[in-house]
Amino acid sequence: MIYLASALILMWLFVGGYLLYMLARQRALEKELRSLEEQLQSREDAD
Repeated sequence: MIYLASALILMWLFVGGYLLYMLARQRALEKELRSLEEQLQSREDAD
């Protein structure tokens, strides 16, 4: 029974870590997208 409990805890730790990693990746991608949009806007303004 202790094996089942430890496996469940490990699974939840893995899932939680994965979710945090994906949230961090999404924030980084949104930040990069915003900076690319700003670069595009500044190029359009320069033309």
